[in-house]
Amino acid sequence: MIRRYFNIGAMLLFILAVCVSAGRAQTGAASADSSAAAESSSAQSAGADFELRSGMNEFGFWGGFAPAATHSFGGLHEDETRDRKLTLLAFRYGRVFAASKSIAWEYTLDAIPVALASGNIISAIRATPDGAIISARRETTYGAGVSPLGLQLHFSNRSKVKPFVHINAGLLVFNKSVPLPDAGRLSFTLEGGGGVRVFTSERHAVSLGVRLHHISNGDRSGSNRGLNEFVIYAGFSVFR
Repeated sequence: MIRRYFNIGAMLLFILAVCVSAGRAQTGAASADSSAAAESSSAQSAGADFELRSGMNEFGFWGGFAPAATHSFGGLHEDETRDRKLTLLAFRYGRVFAASKSIAWEYTLDAIPVALASGNIISAIRATPDGAIISARRETTYGAGVSPLGLQLHFSNRSKVKPFVHINAGLLVFNKSVPLPDAGRLSFTLEGGGGVRVFTSERHAVSLGVRLHHISNGDRSGSNRGLNEFVIYAGFSVFR
């Protein structure tokens, strides 16, 4: 278990470290040639202001879908990942707390009213004349939760198109145990990924991205083999 969390944590820290390094490099490049960057940005935006500034708030929503699970990163066994899918719908609040002309740091909070774990393994006990028989079947499990510990780093802050990376952590509560019958209904989540945000106007943006989504119970009960899935998602946001 410790090795699994170490691998996932190391991967997310690596993503964040790459982002910080890239951000610093981009900031340095911008200061070395600020006038040229300003002229280029003005030409591209045709007078529009797409820059995120410290103190701005984001209000939005997004939906994501994982078509399959992976047994990598120390998660479920290969046979346990079969036929699994994950659907997420969420509302987003964010606040930009630091920004320059090249990068912007944003705190994010996602409220998740819909989480559907398809292909989840459920145990069933059936009484027979010879005694109880325990069997397993797959079905869709319903849940909801929140991811209050989010951090997003935007690049090309003055541009209409902003690449970004994002990490967050939170929890989900399901109506049945996930991802295994003895794992419990309360799951902790850890995510990391990236994408691109396209501003359709000065304060409206569409986001497209992919993230590695990890679910496990933190060794609170039974089996703690994690469910790892790559979630493809899209969203819409308004900045004020």
